[in-house]
Amino acid sequence: MFHHFYDEKHIKGQGAISQDELAQIIEYYQRQHCILPALEWLDKASQGKLANNEVCLTFDDALLCQYEVALPVLEHFGLSAFWFVYSSVITGGTEKLEIYRKFRTVFFDHIDDFYQSFFSTVKSSSYHRAVENAFKNFSADQYLSQFPFYTDADKRFRFARDKALGVEAYNEILNRMMQDQNIDLQEFTHDLWMKSDHVVDLHSKNHIIGLHSHTHPTALAALAADAQRDEYQTNYDTLNQLLNSAPETVSHPCNSYNADTIQILNDLEIKIGFRSNMAEHEASNLEFPREDHANIMGRIAA
Repeated sequence: MFHHFYDEKHIKGQGAISQDELAQIIEYYQRQHCILPALEWLDKASQGKLANNEVCLTFDDALLCQYEVALPVLEHFGLSAFWFVYSSVITGGTEKLEIYRKFRTVFFDHIDDFYQSFFSTVKSSSYHRAVENAFKNFSADQYLSQFPFYTDADKRFRFARDKALGVEAYNEILNRMMQDQNIDLQEFTHDLWMKSDHVVDLHSKNHIIGLHSHTHPTALAALAADAQRDEYQTNYDTLNQLLNSAPETVSHPCNSYNADTIQILNDLEIKIGFRSNMAEHEASNLEFPREDHANIMGRIAA
């Protein structure tokens, strides 16, 4: 599972890797695994015929850096992959998730500096008491324990964002932090996401384009069933119209899904879905596990 990449054009944010590092991961994984072309992996997975060592490559979030940095590496190795697209950004919209990520990368020397500023802003806000109360039941050892690459500070931030604050309050806090920077939003976001032409090009090269919701809620399972259905139906319709091909796959944004989500995806006749970790789980065809690239990089460095 891959997200962010960097080069001379695309910034080196938290978790981003280079072309050389992607090549290292592929070469390392090929020693004991067979990385299948996306279409072949999908066919075998759908029929329950995957061998234990047969794997695939997946990319989430329709990021332009994936197309410009990672795709040439895949082509060098003769590989195709799954690309999970949240559709609001390829229809001309923007989403705060990546805007905020770029903000904390560009305007702070280190991620911990951002976290310090974030919690300072929370403390001076009307949400301070609610966040303080929410953290009374917080355990860094237990929260997001299935993601070993997260530091305790990462976990505290994500807990505050997704559990203590929620979407509207979190956006208010981050918008306050950004106000003093006089950011030109159009210029600031021009290099974040693929355009529709990029997605069409991937599809034409036998990569698989899959669902990832429409607006990428970080806590999709917290939405009512109707709101979840709107997210995925819009995502499905947008990609179907763009590619003249009905999506058959999905990855769950931030690993957030529940029984309602699974029912909605079954209603859309989605064949294969991916989680975002390797935690022990009674997996269905909509819950294949994925190894985050950060874990693989850790094993390479060991």
